[in-house]
Amino acid sequence: MKIYNKKVFASGIFMMALGLLNLITSIVRHDLDINSIILIVALFAMGFGSVMRSMSQRMAKEDKLEELDERNRLIELKSKSKSFRLTQIISFVLMLVLLVMGKVSGYEGFIAMGVGLAFAFSISMFAEIFTYMYYESKN
Repeated sequence: MKIYNKKVFASGIFMMALGLLNLITSIVRHDLDINSIILIVALFAMGFGSVMRSMSQRMAKEDKLEELDERNRLIELKSKSKSFRLTQIISFVLMLVLLVMGKVSGYEGFIAMGVGLAFAFSISMFAEIFTYMYYESKN
């Protein structure tokens, strides 16, 4: 059979591989419970569905049209922008909390985690500034 949508096919194979890996590790560790069974079945089902969808010409065309739809692209851009902002806010708040906790308790581990989050926050701020400058120069 021919693969019409390679990206969906790869994600389906990846999900099925994760399900197989989860099954093997659960059997080796002897901790196969209902939660792992549900996860394994869900991974196999979604992976198999993605693989079958990528091999159907009609469904692959529908996926490509859905991906190129302007409304869906706008929603994706808005959601990525909002999630980036939320990640920045959460990392800043966690940084402040950890630094205050480190100062109050005297435990240097809290300060180290706060400094690590400060680096991550500053990297995200620089990335935002540089991408803004890049797209500003393109327009």
